[in-house]
Amino acid sequence: MTVSGTVIQQWDLRTGKQRARFDTKTFRPRSGAGDGPQTTVSAYPAANRVAVLTVGDPVVRIVDLATRRTTSTVKTVDDAQHIQFDRSGRYFALARGTDIFELWRREPLRKELGPLRSFAEQPGTPVAGRFLDSEGRFLLAANSTVQTYDIGKHRYLDSYDFGRLADGTTGEPSTKKYSFIDVSKDGKTVLYSDEHGIGGPLALDPAKWQRKLCRTIAYRTFTADEQDRLPARVSGHSVCPGP
Repeated sequence: MTVSGTVIQQWDLRTGKQRARFDTKTFRPRSGAGDGPQTTVSAYPAANRVAVLTVGDPVVRIVDLATRRTTSTVKTVDDAQHIQFDRSGRYFALARGTDIFELWRREPLRKELGPLRSFAEQPGTPVAGRFLDSEGRFLLAANSTVQTYDIGKHRYLDSYDFGRLADGTTGEPSTKKYSFIDVSKDGKTVLYSDEHGIGGPLALDPAKWQRKLCRTIAYRTFTADEQDRLPARVSGHSVCPGP
């Protein structure tokens, strides 16, 4: 599927031929001159269907591209900017305004979590989020943290704090945050970068981080200065007991 302007096109991967075409202009208010409000298109967990959100309109429409018909709707909020459904269609993530991110249940329709703190504190810096299953688990990478939420239990399950970037000249902690570009489907790897675009894939595996760190520092204890730079306090026992 491709989106160009207001036009959604579905293609056959083998032949390259267009299978379906739909113009979302039909959902825009007829308000006269100009290009009209922005429209975003996102995946929906059903064959040939997509979710169409028009900024300023709280109603999200689920469209069957094959028939060009709206099969169902979800009423959200007036300032919704983007929507992402989980694999079951029972839950969705909603980006609002410029810095509000919420997790919702579809039936009965209600907000379950949000605004999520890590998103609201970092407007303008790239973030990444993804549903991990059909049970309401959602991973959000933002504001130099990675957190996995359980919508049904109204809490987060895991949290990773990467602290602050180091200044390239002085080595001191800077005010800049890590950017997150994408998340793997299983939620075990994030793609990140620093303020200079340097980064890459990072496996969310603390045990692996510990082994690599301990080999790097030859299994010694942290100095007082190193402990002060850590994003979280380290308990009294040694992080690196020995090879």
